[in-house]
Amino acid sequence: MLRIHLFGHPQVIEEGQPRPLPTPPKVFELWAYLLLHRRDALGRDHLAYTFWLDVPEEEARAKLRRHLHLLRRQLPPPAAGAPWILSTRHTVQWNPDAPCWLDVAVVEDLDPETADEDQWMALLDGYRGELLTGLYADWVLIERERLHQRFLHLCEMRIEQQRAAGDLSGAIATTRRLLAHDPLREEPYRYLMEFYYRAGDRAAALREFERCEAMLHDELNASPMPETLALRDAILRDAVVSTPAPDRDTRPANDIHLAQARAGPRPSPAATGRGPGFESMANAPGRRPVPPQSRRRWSGLVAIAALVLALVVASAVILLPTLLHREPETASISGPRMVQDTWLNFAYPDLPYDPELSRDPYATYPQVHLSYWGYPYDRVLIRFDLSWLPPRAEVQQATLHLYLEPFLNEDVLEPRPATISAFRLLTPWEADTATFNSPWSQPGLAAGVDYAAAPQGSDSLYGSDWVDLDMSEAVRDWLAHPDRNFGVVVMITAAPRGAHYWVDTSDYPLPDRRPRLDIVYTP
Repeated sequence: MLRIHLFGHPQVIEEGQPRPLPTPPKVFELWAYLLLHRRDALGRDHLAYTFWLDVPEEEARAKLRRHLHLLRRQLPPPAAGAPWILSTRHTVQWNPDAPCWLDVAVVEDLDPETADEDQWMALLDGYRGELLTGLYADWVLIERERLHQRFLHLCEMRIEQQRAAGDLSGAIATTRRLLAHDPLREEPYRYLMEFYYRAGDRAAALREFERCEAMLHDELNASPMPETLALRDAILRDAVVSTPAPDRDTRPANDIHLAQARAGPRPSPAATGRGPGFESMANAPGRRPVPPQSRRRWSGLVAIAALVLALVVASAVILLPTLLHREPETASISGPRMVQDTWLNFAYPDLPYDPELSRDPYATYPQVHLSYWGYPYDRVLIRFDLSWLPPRAEVQQATLHLYLEPFLNEDVLEPRPATISAFRLLTPWEADTATFNSPWSQPGLAAGVDYAAAPQGSDSLYGSDWVDLDMSEAVRDWLAHPDRNFGVVVMITAAPRGAHYWVDTSDYPLPDRRPRLDIVYTP
């Protein structure tokens, strides 16, 4: 089945393998438009006007016919009786019954009243970012905002369901997903403050307030709203707190409700030094009567001891959840001290350097090549030092970020789309000596022997952009078995012939353009 991802960087997967996006770019944009309007038979005049506004009508319709022809040629062969595109003389439509999975459909079609846990997880996992990252046509911006608001609204409904069910850990996880895609809104921070506090983790609730305060100051030059301050004060007073059910259409902005604070606990008899039986014990038969002055002194000592004990207990109540709760942390690994990388050059398979440029090893080049000529012409090796992470760290997410920009010349006048994949290496190597032929079992590495046959992560791009490759499974294994950490080999796995990109390395002069491994973990 064809799996089509339009959220974030567009990607197409067929039978578990990435396939190139349709080209040229206008063909892909036309396809995306048909997918987003798959329920409608769109007029040819409407499509021609949308994509070729400044072109005479007849020429625009001719361009539409050519682009539809190119699109059909680049799609997989359709199933018998189920063409991908339905067309007449006047209309064009993506076949709504075509056997494919579309991430946009997950967001549009989910019914929050009947959705099960798998459907909710498909929604949260499927929304990988804003629609069609990198495209800025007017129609894209409109659809992007519509689907973004739909996703946020569904997240809030899910949070309310989890709150009502008492699933505080689930509500926290969903709120963090919401916050990741809407980071400048204050309300999700209040949700987290409430949920952590209700879960007994007062310190975590107050940390969320501090994060909110810092975000507002750094990003918006603003202070928390009165409602957020009131919630913080209620938590400090140990009051009963709640935030209202989310309703994006009717609720007042950032409204909250605070229940009346509970009355403080009455002092215990021990804390006053006048517990039941104190007098009678002091003057029991066989005991010397205690003078009133000594009795008062003794009462004072008991009161002080009780006060100290109460403080110790209170401190334990406040600090214990913090000690027991492990807040997720994010670490970024980048730079030549923590990263080893090198280039495997098909043109000079036995040399660790390019003799036409210099005799410096590929491991010190600030940029290297990835190209595709019906097969991955060359590759990049990358390995990260994980030794500084806590040995018992639990990895929640690990993502490799690489920056690529197209290699253009008189033969390649515009970028070509490409799918970049990273495969786990199974063979040790040294950055200064590795070549296209060595130390591998065959030139260019053998799948299943020198590197895993299935990609660890893949992403698609068109032009200068970041690719984000999921490394979670690999990093978990490398932490558990450091002797297996040989890193990954990165290559272009799908593209038109001649696709050619520069890849920034750990020696690139601008630190924020170097390869980076972001790890979210609990220590």
